[in-house]
Amino acid sequence: MIKFLVKGQNIETLEHEVIAADQIAFVKVHFAFDNSWKPLHKVVQFMQDENTYNRVLGTVETSCFLPSELLAGTVKMSLFGYDTASSETVRATTVVKALHIRPSGFDGENSNVPPTPDLYQQLLQKIQSASKGLDGKSAFEIAVEHGFVGTETEWLESLKGVDGKDGCDGRNGVDGLPGKDGKDGADGVPGHNGADGKNGVDGINGSDGKSAYIIAVEHGFSGTENEWLQSLKGKDGITPDMSDYATKADIAELQEQIRQISAISYISVFESDSDALQKYGDSIYTYYNDGYRSLAGFAESYPHFCSAENNYALYFNQNDFSWAGSVFVMFLTPVAITSKMKLILSYMVGASQDAEFYLVKKTDKTGSELAQYIYEEIKAENALQLSFQWLYSNDFISVMQSLESIPKGEYYLAFSGTSDNSHPMVKSIKFMKE
Repeated sequence: MIKFLVKGQNIETLEHEVIAADQIAFVKVHFAFDNSWKPLHKVVQFMQDENTYNRVLGTVETSCFLPSELLAGTVKMSLFGYDTASSETVRATTVVKALHIRPSGFDGENSNVPPTPDLYQQLLQKIQSASKGLDGKSAFEIAVEHGFVGTETEWLESLKGVDGKDGCDGRNGVDGLPGKDGKDGADGVPGHNGADGKNGVDGINGSDGKSAYIIAVEHGFSGTENEWLQSLKGKDGITPDMSDYATKADIAELQEQIRQISAISYISVFESDSDALQKYGDSIYTYYNDGYRSLAGFAESYPHFCSAENNYALYFNQNDFSWAGSVFVMFLTPVAITSKMKLILSYMVGASQDAEFYLVKKTDKTGSELAQYIYEEIKAENALQLSFQWLYSNDFISVMQSLESIPKGEYYLAFSGTSDNSHPMVKSIKFMKE
């Protein structure tokens, strides 16, 4: 058995076994999740060379099989949880686990193990199983899942029963022997002819093959035969083509369905958009070499920090701050935090490294005076520090940090970014509530 503990941004090995190349499609990986992961729609990602394979767990499942396409060598494994209320759909663990697959003499290329479906296909299946009123699988799809190999036409032909063999004709009865001649003085009695044999019994007709409807019922379909026939049709009578990956519109629609199912709510402290400077201009402050500044004032002096060129994300860039310039960002709106909440960040960063995030208890100060209070509490080590790490990414990702160790209360959030190799660009910051 292979078993891992997923806790916060880490993956820890609980149980492990040797994996051989001829076992790939039959090895099951089990996961134990901490409370921060349980409400999320989870995906396991396996990476080997330039190829990436995803296995969707959803919110209920805790195990999956290794993708059949993996070869002998090193495989990198990570997990993602779907952030259902934002345009960024995933977040990664900080530690990528390496799985080692040993070579074997078995040639698995001729096996009939189906390839791993793409992420969109698996996600759509999860949504269909979680929502009511969606069409069931066709009988052909069920047959393929249970090992049938061939086209739908070939499958339909396979449903026909084999004709029964004709029964053999009965043999004719054997003629009786002639009677013996009678003794002298009296005529003998003629012998009787033998009786004809009975006709042979007709052979039993072969049983008809099971109908596709019966097969569907045996595999879980619930409904009349007419309802089953309707389930074989795609919308408007057209079978949908699921071979391509999802468009952004497809993903957005699926995310909305997930959101409605999971009922997760959020408290947003920053969202990059064209109105960011108007919306957060006085509620976010910075501390840099020139002292405390509101976001609106800071953006005027450092034009690449929060600007239209990056859709007003917070960008710790080298044009504004040269090399290794460090900027503190402080959010002056307090957030009521409980241990069950999670901090979710959406960002892009040039290098993985430790990050500095803090929570400072609420006070009655405001404006620049409050910003100074927050910064001084951090420097005096009176703030609660969150263990966090920037993850390298060349596109925006969303990551989540558990707050289970934070005492209940109202806090201000603050963090620092540096214009070094990491030079993070932060798109959104919010807290997830159950």
